[in-house]
Amino acid sequence: MPKLGNPLVYNLLDVADGLASLPGTRNVRKAAMRRAVSTAYYAVFHALCYVCTDELVGWTKTGTHDPIYRSVDHGSAKSRLAGKHAARIGTVILDIGAAVAKLQDDRHSADYAPPALTVSLEATLVIIALAKETVALIEGLDKPQRLELAILLIAKPRQA
Repeated sequence: MPKLGNPLVYNLLDVADGLASLPGTRNVRKAAMRRAVSTAYYAVFHALCYVCTDELVGWTKTGTHDPIYRSVDHGSAKSRLAGKHAARIGTVILDIGAAVAKLQDDRHSADYAPPALTVSLEATLVIIALAKETVALIEGLDKPQRLELAILLIAKPRQA
């Protein structure tokens, strides 16, 4: 995968890969795979935050990054990426939205389910692969789509 954007995104994907293959007792591996699933989701989330900041304020204006980067909300991102405005940007945004929804649901299970949650290496690797594909989709957006995505995720919609 070409590394075009936020290095944190690729570092998180590398960490997810490393966690998924961590040796140890069954319980240690299970915990590591749960963390891998969560980390894979956060790689995608940071890719979205990066696009918003990159498109809306850029990286040369000191003091403007944090408010934009941190304004992406997990819940509203999930719903907005599945809505009619996302569809207007393009089907790729709906694909990203479907992946974000799946990854977010998997992260919630990994982070909050009781210890009895069944975790398999195969399922974990599929989730990590989905995160990598989603990052590639985000990074493959053209400039107008990136801007529309950023506006979709950041702007608070108002009733007409």
